[in-house]
Amino acid sequence: MKKTFLAIIVCFFLLTFLRCREDSFISDPDAMLRFSTDTVSFDTVFATIGSATLHFKIYNPYNKPIKLSSAYIAGGENSYFRMNFDGEPARRVDNVEIPPKDSLFIFVEVTVDPQGVNNPLIVKDSIIFITNDNLQDVKLIAYGQDVHLIKGKILKNTVWEADKPYLIYNSAAVDTGNTLTINPGVQVYLHDRSSLIVWGKLVVNGTKEKPVIFQGDRLEEDYRIIAGQWGTIYIDPISVGNTINYAIIKNSIAGIQIGHPSQNNKPSLELSNTIIQNVSYVGIYAFGAEINCYNTILANATNNLVTLLKGGSYTFSHCTFFNSGVSNFGGQYSGSRSGASLILSNWCEYYEYDESKGQYYLVKATADLEQATFNNSIIYGNYENEIVLQNNNKNTFNYYFDHCLIKQNQDSLDLNNMQHFNTILLNKDPEFINDSDRFNLDFRLDTLSPAKDFGSIEIVTANPFLATDYDGNSRLIDTAPDLGAFERKEE
Repeated sequence: MKKTFLAIIVCFFLLTFLRCREDSFISDPDAMLRFSTDTVSFDTVFATIGSATLHFKIYNPYNKPIKLSSAYIAGGENSYFRMNFDGEPARRVDNVEIPPKDSLFIFVEVTVDPQGVNNPLIVKDSIIFITNDNLQDVKLIAYGQDVHLIKGKILKNTVWEADKPYLIYNSAAVDTGNTLTINPGVQVYLHDRSSLIVWGKLVVNGTKEKPVIFQGDRLEEDYRIIAGQWGTIYIDPISVGNTINYAIIKNSIAGIQIGHPSQNNKPSLELSNTIIQNVSYVGIYAFGAEINCYNTILANATNNLVTLLKGGSYTFSHCTFFNSGVSNFGGQYSGSRSGASLILSNWCEYYEYDESKGQYYLVKATADLEQATFNNSIIYGNYENEIVLQNNNKNTFNYYFDHCLIKQNQDSLDLNNMQHFNTILLNKDPEFINDSDRFNLDFRLDTLSPAKDFGSIEIVTANPFLATDYDGNSRLIDTAPDLGAFERKEE
């Protein structure tokens, strides 16, 4: 009898507790959840690859708990979107309690299937929330694009056209004896740490109107000026005859690496009318290479803009070097710089692995710097000394600056040495149109720039390919050419 009575009492209290528990939830049909946003919007997402993960929060603004009867992706199993509800992946959740004045996170991803077209695809869906028979939703929208996916491939003779973008995953390589030709308007996206490796030959045929663009595959607004999103264009020591014209190479670790410290071959590159900017290490990283570079802009690196090591042969004409470091996430200047804009050296050090000892050891490699000539160029930045010269005093060390604007402590260079310097404009602000707004950089010269008409006309007439600037403006129609990649065109 006592046991029966005790069971009745327990059941009574359980029923009372459950009823009180049920009654403790807000049951008002007008009670609504609040959301941190009404729309989750993804920028361009590449087909079949996926996206960044975005999130939003749902809030219970009341002093009592509220029961979320269900939350689900409207498109169900056929949706391009995926939901993670407060840490649990699911397309639908039911009977979720949200405590008073509390919130939950919802994470959203999207994968866009290829559609075979070169236009942004708009993919839409929503997450439905039902509370007390009230229906609310948060809209989901993504802009997707089909791509040529190049995933860890070794390329034979290949031509890339601008029918749709190319996405490099796990790097890609141009095979020995083969050529990759990239025609005007092609956009090349590289995933995190991926690089384009050239053992054969690379020919980039961009134009002013349709440049070839190399950039990372994170296209959200916050990533527009974030350095270090992908690897580099690596030109192997055995690769010769490479040409890059009208390319934009941005947001990489290194813009172009050409050569290798352990190899003695001399790779070659003609680089013209190109912008390399916002790199987390070095813009051009060369080891004993041969480069002819003109009408090119190198801007903003964590380390150097141009590092020429272990000798080689280099000519830079009508180039603009400017370095004030890179930006942190969100676009603010981080103050992150650790080297001069330009380094010239006839030696370098690197580590090799000794298998017999199972350890690395330091190697010093040397070679002649046959020439490093800088003509009608600007080398400027926010360092006191933007040029570093490293001579081992054993190998040839030939360098020459002819009609250049240079940022440098006057005591660190012997500008009277005619073997190395001719007509130098020292420590004068070149007065670019915009070198501070990193979303809208413009290294054309302002009307009061001291670099106007400071160049040598003889250098231009001796090299007909210098007769026009990056924009196609003539350098031969006024007193003298302007320094740098751009000729000022007065209105």
